[in-house]
Formats: sequence, structure tokens, C-alpha cells
Amino acid sequence: MTIRYRKVLRDVTSDYTKNFMLVLAIAIGVFGIGCILGGYAVVNREMTANYLGTRPASATIELEQAISRELADSVKMLPGIRDADRRATLVARMKVADKWYPLLLFVMDNFSNLRISKFHRVSGAAEPMVGTMLVERTALDMMNATEGANIAVKTRHSTPMPVRISGTVHDPALAPAWQEQAGYAYITLETLRRLGETQGFNQLKIQVSANGRSAPHITRQAGAVSAWLEKRGYTIHEIQVPPPNKHPHQGQMNAVMTIFIVFSFLILILGSLLVATSMATLMVKQVRQIGVMKAIGANSRQIAGLYLFMMLLLCVAALFTGIPLSRWAASLLYNRIAMLLNLELTDSSLPFWVLVVQAGAGILIPMLAVAVPVIRGSRRSVRQALDNYGVSQTRPIRSGWIVALSRIQWLGDTLRLSLRNVFRQPARLSLTLGLLATGGALFMTALNVSEAWNDNLRRIYTQRLYDLEIRLNEPVQASVVLPKLKAIAGVKVVEAGSSVSASIRKDGPYDITHTYPDKGHGSFTIQALPIDTKSIKPNLTEGRWLSKPEAAEVVLNQLARSKDLKLGATITLSVDGRAMTWTIVGFTEDVGTPATAYVSSQAYARYANTAGQSNLLRVGFNDRSRAYVAGKTRAVEAILEQQNISVRASVPVWLLRNAIAGHMRILINSLLAMAMLMALVGTLGLLSTMSMSMLERTREIGVMRAIGATPATIRNLIVWEGLVIGVLSIVLAVAFSLALSVWLGRFIGNMSFRTPLGLTVSPLAMAIWIGIIGIGTYLATVFPARRANRLTTREALAYE
Repeated sequence: MTIRYRKVLRDVTSDYTKNFMLVLAIAIGVFGIGCILGGYAVVNREMTANYLGTRPASATIELEQAISRELADSVKMLPGIRDADRRATLVARMKVADKWYPLLLFVMDNFSNLRISKFHRVSGAAEPMVGTMLVERTALDMMNATEGANIAVKTRHSTPMPVRISGTVHDPALAPAWQEQAGYAYITLETLRRLGETQGFNQLKIQVSANGRSAPHITRQAGAVSAWLEKRGYTIHEIQVPPPNKHPHQGQMNAVMTIFIVFSFLILILGSLLVATSMATLMVKQVRQIGVMKAIGANSRQIAGLYLFMMLLLCVAALFTGIPLSRWAASLLYNRIAMLLNLELTDSSLPFWVLVVQAGAGILIPMLAVAVPVIRGSRRSVRQALDNYGVSQTRPIRSGWIVALSRIQWLGDTLRLSLRNVFRQPARLSLTLGLLATGGALFMTALNVSEAWNDNLRRIYTQRLYDLEIRLNEPVQASVVLPKLKAIAGVKVVEAGSSVSASIRKDGPYDITHTYPDKGHGSFTIQALPIDTKSIKPNLTEGRWLSKPEAAEVVLNQLARSKDLKLGATITLSVDGRAMTWTIVGFTEDVGTPATAYVSSQAYARYANTAGQSNLLRVGFNDRSRAYVAGKTRAVEAILEQQNISVRASVPVWLLRNAIAGHMRILINSLLAMAMLMALVGTLGLLSTMSMSMLERTREIGVMRAIGATPATIRNLIVWEGLVIGVLSIVLAVAFSLALSVWLGRFIGNMSFRTPLGLTVSPLAMAIWIGIIGIGTYLATVFPARRANRLTTREALAYE
């Protein structure tokens, strides 16, 4: 081994604390990249495999009449159709601990030969016997039951009946039951008959044989099949064409993971800047050694190679530290996301490209960052290096405002001198401020967005002035039921309206929707309310609210609005094949509401011939707490039961709030984890900067000691410098975080419910970051100050 590489190893092992800090900074970035990329790669692969493994239907055609098995077999023989199957889906209710929750019933034709929209057996029976049901595995927690338990189930035309859980299945096409606050069950047609329902299979699920990823092609094929069915006397209710081969949460997951990938690379870049600062510190400390090496024949390229080789050793050490930890963290991440998306991980191995990207970034980015200080330091001439006295050789400060600030007498001599010292190295100051400000901005942005999301959840209550929404199976006379509900003690608001599934009628004879099999994702609803509604507080973003009871006016929320819809335009909505044309007068922004069109109750009744009838009841209470609402909900349902009113779903607002919060929980938690990594890197950056400053000025401190400076004066000088840098970084971090919070809030809000999150400044985030900077500044300055004070005047002046 040549002597120069022995020097590198000596430098690596001579200062364990500093080199540990450098390895840690790089390892944090490597860890973040590996964790996010690894989690993304596994989840993206498994989401596709899980969803496509169900063989999702290209389209679902809902008919008014029952479908025979012979008809389904005939459809399979049509041109362009690969397969067809018949199903039925009903929304029922289940009783869990004296509370009613929605229960989605999937009625299957043949459990032993599933070809479309498949699910996989987990435990228990492979096919439910009459009077029993299979439940989706995530629904067991919602049902608070185990396999073999009985659950009270109530359908549209029946009284509650016990149905035994005979097995569990996994259906990756459905969101977790706890997330939707609903249950999923699979039954036979005979069990449906026992529950009191007479309908047959009314859904025809088809798979196209070509262009399975083209929504227009699938729509055309579904239309051709529908026309064929109509010629045989069948009536088409609607055609459902969800996004082809795309999991309901695919777009959201990709967007979230993209944000995290950007954040993880930013962490590595910040850590690399920290390493660059520390490398510059080392070269300042060894400037005379560089001069001696050049005096005995070394050239700039050889010297730069020494320090770059040292950097490579540190990067390799960081990789050996960060990669194993990142693989462990990635497993936690993809397992958590898999639970969030109801996925079964069949292959949890990380792709090889993740390791390549991780290692390449962990070496290339830090090496590029240190290249500038290394090349600059290695190009010093022998005379410049040997004549170095440790006192900054920078040009005098000429900025007028800095000079003026340093002349304010009441600031004191120590603080004024500290201000001048802070700005004596503008390039290094910019690097340090950039490092701290970026880390602080990302930290505060994460907490700001988290607080903004919580504010968005609180808007669920401010926009909804009711606490309980009851959807009925059959319309009732509002004038009969409303007085009885108003008589309940503690009731504040009672209102009746109508809510029906609809579709936007475009070219073609059939209603086309983009609803997924769970009947929730991609749905479109008409809500008919009194124009002076007391149950909601519309958040109008454009136009006005409904004003004329009989007018064919409509207000669309943000999910129902498309780019081509403007104020004054007309829109044709179809309900059960009946087209209704409305004039758009306004647009609202709702939180937690699917695509919805608001119309007047009177105008809708005229269209639908349902004067005085309602299938939607909303009740608000004086006390909006969860416990109070739960008690009053039982009283409301008791009155409805006495009136023989069949309830389709009873949804408290708190239940809706919990369901929405569950969708974004992992995003917010991951943002907070990223924020803590940013805070750690930023604190290490300040420590590195102050250490470098003290090394450069060791002789200068000796001169100050020689002319009478006390240890307290030197300590205060150093501490004030760190505090000034910290305060400047806080100002920049706050400004940067405001802009970043606005952008990220809009991104996340639009991704979730197309509702941009407002700018929310979290006082807690600012307080925590100020505390981090304050403590970090103290730690970053007190140790260099203590070291400087331990040197005697002779040692400081003789420092090399």
C-alpha cells in the first residue's frame, strides 16, 4: 500500500465522531431512497398482480330483468367477448353491537367456477351453504365476529335474520372494510331468497377479447351487447365501465409514492451538502499538509484523488449501514400499504434495480457534492498552502447593510463582531442556510399539511349541519315521518330529500357510469334538497346556490364537474333510464362527498313524479358528540321501525369522518417520518458548519486571547454566530415552507377528493423547528467554543 492511501486510512480513523456524522448523513439519504423505492416497487407489482388476478370485469351491464344461465352462455359467444358471467349486488345492513352498518351483499352464481371478478378462499367453507355467507377477510373486524358467528342481516324487504359466517375470502378489488366502514359478504341466490328478496341475477359481467385497456373500446363492446339484449326483450338499466385494469386506488398510490421518492432524494442531497461542507472543513484543517505534499511532487489530480477516495470509503460505509436498514423499513412500508389497500403479498422480494439505484445514488450524489470543495482545495499553490495562518483570507465585507448593522452600538461588541463573522464566508453561509432552510421547510411543510388535512376533516362537520343521514329503500311521505323525528328530545334539525344514483347522459342510448363493483368508487349521485336547506352549508366556489323551487337548476360539486362544464351550460342526467336536463348555476367544494349534483326537491319531484315523497332523511342534534349521536340514532331507527319504514343505510357523520381519515392515514404518518429525517440532517449541517468555522479561525482565536479576550467572550462570540445563522435559517425555512405547503396541499387535496387543502400554518411545527434549531445551535457551538477555550494562547497561535 502506498503512503498516500495509508494517509487516507489514517484520516478516516483519526476522527471517529466526525466521520460517523458523515456516514450517518449519507446513510439517512440511502435509507430513505431504499425504503421508499423498495416499498413502491413491491406495492406497485403486487397491486397489479392482485387486481388482475381477480380477472376484473371489463364492464358490468345491469338489467331490469333476471338473467338466465343460458343467456350468459349465449353472450360469451358474441364477437369481441371473451367471457361473461351473471351476478347480483345488493346493499343490506348488518347489526354489530346494537349499531347498524352497511353490508354489501354479492350474490354469486357458481362459487366453484369463478371466472370473472374472482376472489380467493382464506378459511372455512369454499362455498356457503343456504343461510350462511362468506365474508371478506377485512370485514371480520367490522363485524366484531369470528368464523362461525351469526350476524343479524336486514335486506330491503325483510326483517333482521341471523346469517352464519361459514368462511372468509380475500377480494383485492375491494377496499378494506374498516376503511369504508362497511361489511362485504358473498351468498348464494337461495340465501338471498331466504332473506326475503325475490330478485334474480341482474348483472351481466363481461370481458372483452381485445383492447382490454381501452375504455372507449370496452364501452362500444358493452353497447353492442346491450343492443343485442334489447332485441331479445331485455331492458338495460345502466352500463358500468370502471377504469380498465386499474385498481381503485392505483392513481392515488402512485401520486403519493412519487412525492415520497422526491422527498427521499432531497434527504440524500441535503446529506451530501453536509458532507461537502465537512470535506471542506477537513481540507482547511490540512491545508499545510496539502502544501507539503505539493512541495515534494504531488499534483492537484493526485491530491483530489486522495480526498475523493476517502469520500468513497465513507459512501461505502454508509451503504453498508443504510441498505440493510432500508430493506427492513421497506418491508414495514409495503406491508402497511398492503393492509391499507387490502392486498395479499405473494412476492415480497425487492427488485434488483432498487439496489442499483440506491447504491448509485448513495455514491454518485455525495461524490458530486464534494467534488467542488475538493477540486478547489487541491488547486492551491504551494505558497498559498504553506502561508496559511488560519485567518480567513476573504475580502473585506463591503455590503452596506451588514456594515451598518455591525455599527449599532446597543448590540454590544460581541454581537456586532458575530454579525460580521457570519457573513465573512458568503458561499459557505449560503450552503449552510440552504441546508438548514430546506430541512426546516420540509419539516414544517409535513406538519402544516398534516394540520391542513385535519382541518379538512373538520370541514366535514362544518359543511354538514346534520349528524345522521338515513337512506331509505322506498320513498315515504315526508309530512308523516318528519314530525315524529322532530319530537325526539335533543333534535335540532330534521330535513327530507331524495338521493338517487345517476349518470351523465352523453351520446348513445345507454347510461354509462364508471362505478367500481363496490358501488362507491366512481359513483355519481343526485341529491334533491329544499332550496333553503338547513342540513348542509354549501361551500360555493363559483356561481350561486339553488334559488327557484321549480326551476331546472343544478349545482355540481368538484367531483361531478368536468372541464367542459361551465356556468349556464346544460347537463343531462339520467336516472333509471329517464333523462333530465338541468342548467348549471353553481359549483361547490365538498369534503367526503362523491360526485354529486344538487337540485331542488320540487324540481326533481316534477321530473320523477315523486311529489311529497323522500328517500333521504337527515337529522341534526344539539349535542354532536359521537356517544350522544349513537344513542339518538337508536331512537330514530326505533321510530322508523314502528312506522314500518325500510332503512337502506344509516350513516352517522362521525362514521363518514373515520372512513375518510383512514384513506390518508399512511400518507400523513409517512410525511411526519420524512420530516424527522429532515430535522436530523439539518441539525447535523449546523454542527458541521460551526466546527469548520472554528477550525479555520483557531489562530484568529489565539490572537484574540493574546490581546485580552476572555473565555466567556470567545464562547459568547461563537454562540452568537450560531444563533444568527439559526435565526436566518428559520426565516428562510418559514417562507419556503409556506410556498411548499400550498403546493403540496393542493396536490394531496386534489388527489384525494379534488379538494385543495388550504394553507394551514402549524404553530406546533414552527415551535418544534425553532426548538430544534435552538438546541442544535447550542450543541453545535458549545463544543467548538469549549474546545477553543481549552487551547492556550501559544497552542492556538502555533496551530497548523
